[in-house]
Amino acid sequence: MSAFDFDAWRELAARDPGEYFRRRQRILDDFMCARPESAEMLREYQRQIDQVRALAGSPAQAARELSGMLEEHFEALSQCLQQLGCQAESLQLAAQRLRQVRS
Repeated sequence: MSAFDFDAWRELAARDPGEYFRRRQRILDDFMCARPESAEMLREYQRQIDQVRALAGSPAQAARELSGMLEEHFEALSQCLQQLGCQAESLQLAAQRLRQVRS
């Protein structure tokens, strides 16, 4: 993946918004297509992001709302990791008991 040049993208958006959005869409599509196992989920997330951006009223409001979405996803991930940790611990205890029974 090449380095992201924020200034070049900002300048393109100011100079030619249509081209900016065409390139943006092409890069997003390429990224999603390169991950076929996750492509549909990524497309859905992108639809949600685009909807928030369209309805937010300002870039600052969009950033706040998207930050909240990220926080919700991180919280859900954290809960999943906690559950996984509990399950792993239970499996370790069961394996120890099984080894003790076999001894």
